[in-house]
Amino acid sequence: MRSKLLIFALAISIILASCVQDKQALLFYDDFKGLDRGPLSTRLGAFTEYHYLPEAGRKGQWAVSNDRGWWSVREENGERFLYQSKTDEAIYTHPMIVAGDEFWQDFTLSVTFKPESTAHQSGIVFHYQNDRCYYFFGVDGNKTVLKMVKHGSGFHQPFEKILSQTEYQWQPGEPMQAIVKVTGSRIHARLGDGLVLEADDSTYQKGKIGLTANSPTKFMGVKVTTSEADKKTYQAARAEFEKQERQLQAENPRPMLWKKIDTEGFGVGRNLRFGDLDNDGDIDVLIGQVLHHGPKDRNSELSCLTAMTFDGEMLWQIGAPDPWKDRLTNDVGFQIHDIDRDGRNEVIYCRNFEILVADGATGETKYKAATPATPGGKPYNEVYNIFPRILGDCIYFCDLRGTGHDSDMILKDRYRYLWAFNDRLELLWSAECNTGHYPYAYDVDGDGRDEMMIGYTLFDDDGHKLWRLDDTMQDHADGVAIV
Repeated sequence: MRSKLLIFALAISIILASCVQDKQALLFYDDFKGLDRGPLSTRLGAFTEYHYLPEAGRKGQWAVSNDRGWWSVREENGERFLYQSKTDEAIYTHPMIVAGDEFWQDFTLSVTFKPESTAHQSGIVFHYQNDRCYYFFGVDGNKTVLKMVKHGSGFHQPFEKILSQTEYQWQPGEPMQAIVKVTGSRIHARLGDGLVLEADDSTYQKGKIGLTANSPTKFMGVKVTTSEADKKTYQAARAEFEKQERQLQAENPRPMLWKKIDTEGFGVGRNLRFGDLDNDGDIDVLIGQVLHHGPKDRNSELSCLTAMTFDGEMLWQIGAPDPWKDRLTNDVGFQIHDIDRDGRNEVIYCRNFEILVADGATGETKYKAATPATPGGKPYNEVYNIFPRILGDCIYFCDLRGTGHDSDMILKDRYRYLWAFNDRLELLWSAECNTGHYPYAYDVDGDGRDEMMIGYTLFDDDGHKLWRLDDTMQDHADGVAIV
């Protein structure tokens, strides 16, 4: 009898221990009641390349991963939901919003969602690294799909590995509950009460969670749970990371407020140039406001140029300041450089269809020339170079003639043409290519004269194309380097 009681007590202990071990801890929950109703995302395009905008920041626990989607918080019949309202035909990227922690490993993610169309994919993302690297589970047409996404296999061609999929008939607007359980490399995904997809894949061992939809879709609630032990493992990893981060931060010099200068009325975003303008040995600043002739930012030029010291003294100003011209998404041509080798910096800029070389200390024009005529006498792609002469997009200095000084200059338009000038603004040569945004010069062959890398083309010092990859590389290069 005693032995039976002992066995019974042992069994009870094992059961209780198992229950404790299986107890789930809450990692994340959001029913969107903590978010204000209304738009959650704004299509910002290139604005965030030049400005910090609060619109690009986190909303509650969520961060918009890219600007493809139109996300908002809505409410129907007292129920809050997150809504992606755009139909997006792209296959290389998808509207996506993410939450959670990069150190989450083993967990169960549960989301209820209602796709309003069978035309495109809708579902959940887990072990998210970035919007090109993650796992997806959801519906795509009349299939349920579990896949791994890892960067791309070509231009606008994603690399997607289908881990598991099956036919699935459903109706638009039908509520679905997607549940994904990740344990090590094992993925168990369930849709509704019955359909199950399973896979074994170790590409991503940890990461955040997210929601994605290429068709209008409602997401009603998001829940993430894990075991108590796994939660402690995650918390320890997070704590160790933050400890190392604090240590690294402590090793860096602390930023301190040096000076404040007033730029009221003529200030701008990331459109500054730094250099010694008044030849006193101290760095000064040029502030350039931009006039957009349209469409969008495709034909733009300087409207106001202000030279200041960091003591707040305005050295000079050209053009009319406008407090509404404080945002930009493109380059315009102005730089600080000793182009004539007199030991004093000049300001070289484009404005009103002219290239001007001005005294850095006074802004007085030393000499100037007309900007190049628009090639072919008409805009290309109907929207670029809409005037008889180009406006000027960016300026770059180099040594094409082998003088030992960067006294030659490259001027380009938005995306297609470039011109090389000497220090007197006399044309050396011109060329055409997919220019991208900014060139890079280097004496590749050691002949004392710079070669010019711009976009996907390398030019010799005389403008001859040494090689080009315009037919291989698509889109444009924001920046290039020779290393």
